[in-house]
Amino acid sequence: MVQLVESNFQIETELPEKQAFGIETDDDFIKLHTLMILNGKRGGGKTTALVNFLRECRERHYYDKIWVVTPTFHSNKEIWSIAGLGEEDCREPSVSCLHDILADMEGEKAAWDDHREQLLLYEKFKEDQDKEVNDIDAHVLVNYHERGLFNELVPTRPKWKYPVEQPPRFAVVLDDCLNSPIMARPSAGLVNLAIRHRHVCGGLGTSLFFLVQSYSAQGGVPRPIRENTTHLLLFRIADVNQLKKIKVESDLCITNNEFADLLGLCHSEPFQFLLIDFAPKLPDRQFRKGWNTYLIVDSLAGLTEGQVPQANLKEIRDESEEPVTKTSN
Repeated sequence: MVQLVESNFQIETELPEKQAFGIETDDDFIKLHTLMILNGKRGGGKTTALVNFLRECRERHYYDKIWVVTPTFHSNKEIWSIAGLGEEDCREPSVSCLHDILADMEGEKAAWDDHREQLLLYEKFKEDQDKEVNDIDAHVLVNYHERGLFNELVPTRPKWKYPVEQPPRFAVVLDDCLNSPIMARPSAGLVNLAIRHRHVCGGLGTSLFFLVQSYSAQGGVPRPIRENTTHLLLFRIADVNQLKKIKVESDLCITNNEFADLLGLCHSEPFQFLLIDFAPKLPDRQFRKGWNTYLIVDSLAGLTEGQVPQANLKEIRDESEEPVTKTSN
C-alpha cells in the first residue's frame, strides 16, 4: 500500500519551446533527427529499406546532404543510387572519417551563414538604390562592390545551393563497419557523436543510421549508442537470445508475448521488418510493420497524446512476497 502526501514545497515545471527533434516532419512520418539501428542478417533487406527511406526524406527536403560510410560502396552502387547517392558521398570507415565529415558539416553551415549575409546585403542594397551615393556609408558601398551588386543593372536575389531555403540538414550512414576502425577505436569519436548528434554543428544536428548484422556483437554497436537509439528496425534473425536481449535493453512497456507476436507478424513476410519507435508522436503508435503500417498492441491501445505507457509491472511483481510489517521498539 502506498500513501500520497503533498509537500508544502512545490516546484512548477516549465517546458522548453524548442523540441528535442529539430526537423518538422509530416504527421505519420517519424521524428527527425534520428539515431536509427537497422539489425538483420546479410541479404535481409536492410540497405534496400534504408535507401528508400532516404529517397523519401530527400523528396520531402528532410535531408540535403547525406554521407555514406562503408567499405562496400562500389559493390552496392546501384542500391545507393536509389537515394541519389554517388561516390562523392562515400567515405571509408577510417579513424579520421567522422572528423572529416564534421568538418564538411561546418563548411555547409558556413555556406548557409554566408548566404544569409548575402540576403541581408541584397535587401539593404534594394533599399539604398534610390539614395545618393554620398548618403551611403563607405563601408557599405565596399560590401556592395565585393559582392558584385554593382555588376548587374538589376541584381538578382542570392540563390541557396539546395532546393529549399533552410539551414542544411544532414544524415550519416554507417554500413558494413563492424570491427572497422570507426567502430572499434574510441579516437574515431563515434560514441561521442552519437550521444550529441542532435547538437553538432551549432545545433543543426545530424541523423545517424547504423546497418548491422548483430545488435551487440564484439566490435559492433556500443551499448551507449544502443541506449540512445530513437528508432530500431528488426529484420528476421534466428538468434532467439539476441531478440531477448533486445527486448530487455529496449525497455519496452509491452509483454514478452506481445513482442513475440509483433516479430512473428512482421517476419512472416520476406524482407519485412519491425520498426520500434522510441519517440513516437502518439504513444500507441510505437510499432510499425515496415514503414507504412502501424501495429497497435493491447498494452498501448487507447493511449492519447501526452499519456505515457506504463511498464508491465506484472512481470516484476512477486505475488508470493510477504507484506512489510511495522515493528515497534
